[in-house]
Amino acid sequence: MTIKTLARRVAASARTWLEDDRHPRGNSSEDRLDRYPNGLFSRIVAELQMSRRAHYVWGVMQAARLAVVLGLGSISVLELGVAGGNGLVALDEIATRIKEEYGLDIEVYGFDMGKGLPKPADHRDLPNLFAEGDYPMDVERLRARLTDAKLLLGPVRDTVRQFIESSPAPIGFVAYDLDLYTSTVDGFQLLDGASSLLLPRVHCYFDDILGLSYGDCNGPRLAISEFNDSHPQRKISPIFGLRHFVPREFFDSPWTEKMYMAHIFDHPLYAKTDHVSSRRLDLKA
Repeated sequence: MTIKTLARRVAASARTWLEDDRHPRGNSSEDRLDRYPNGLFSRIVAELQMSRRAHYVWGVMQAARLAVVLGLGSISVLELGVAGGNGLVALDEIATRIKEEYGLDIEVYGFDMGKGLPKPADHRDLPNLFAEGDYPMDVERLRARLTDAKLLLGPVRDTVRQFIESSPAPIGFVAYDLDLYTSTVDGFQLLDGASSLLLPRVHCYFDDILGLSYGDCNGPRLAISEFNDSHPQRKISPIFGLRHFVPREFFDSPWTEKMYMAHIFDHPLYAKTDHVSSRRLDLKA
C-alpha cells in the first residue's frame, strides 16, 4: 500500500468518524454512549430546533452520558444568569428530551437576581460593558414558561449556598452567564463543594469570554485563573479543539471555544474509566 493510498484511507476514516452517523441508527445504546455521539446530538438539536442553544444540548448530553457510564441515576444541570429566561426554558426542554434518551433523572435549576445585574464592583466586573439593572427578569412570566426547572432568586453567593445545602443530584453541566467577575467567583462555590455534589468532570459553558474587552485580567477568565491558582485538586480547563469533535455544521460555532471542563481530581470516581462506548460496555450489567 502506497503512502498516498494510506493517507486517503486515514482521511476518509476521520471524516466518517467526525460526521458520526448522518443516517440515524435509532435510539440504540451504542448511539447514546459513544464517546462523541454526534449523530444523536445533531438529531436532538434539529428535533428541538435548538441551533442557538446547541451548546446546552452538548453539555447536558455529555453529563448524562458520563452519569450513565458511572452508574448514577440522576444529575443536575444549571444556568447561572437567567435574565429574560430563554436559556432556562431551553435547558428545561433539553433536559426533558435527554431524560427520555438516557433513562436518568435530570434536575434543572436557574440562578438569578431577578431584578437585573448587581452593581459592578470595580474594573474586573467590566463596568464599560455592564451596569446595575441590566438584563431584568419578568419573574411571573418566566415561571409560567417553565415545566420542571426551578428558579432560585437572589444574590448568587446566597442562592448557591442554599442550593448546596439542599443536597441536589450531582452537577454535570453548568452554564455560567453571570457577566461579572465577582458574580462568577461567587458561582464557583459550586465547584468548591463536596465531591458528592459533582460529577468527576463537569462540563461548563462560559458565555462572556470572547471578543469585546474580555481578557485574562477581567470577567470570567480572571475568575477561572484565580480558581485554578487556589485549588490544587480542582481545575477548570478549556476543552481544547472541541470544534474538531462536533458535527460539521458546528465547526465554526463560537460556543465550541466557550466550553470548559471542571476536573474534580479528588472525586472518588475521577479515575474510573468513562471513555468506553457501548461496544465495550454491557448496559445490563
